[in-house]
Amino acid sequence: MTENKTSKAPKRDDLGDVFTNEELPEKIGKNLREIYDNVVNEPVPDDFLNLLSKADEKTG
Repeated sequence: MTENKTSKAPKRDDLGDVFTNEELPEKIGKNLREIYDNVVNEPVPDDFLNLLSKADEKTG
């Protein structure tokens, strides 16, 4: 005999995107701008700046 038990899993807040009336291209654009802005505002690592400096010395 098989018992049917329903799962009482807790509700999750990360089940996906929240749907709005916003058009998909605008939503994609807004999300890409937000990601891009976050990356642009991060500081450049010192190691990378040193590498760029060395490359400039060799070409100049």
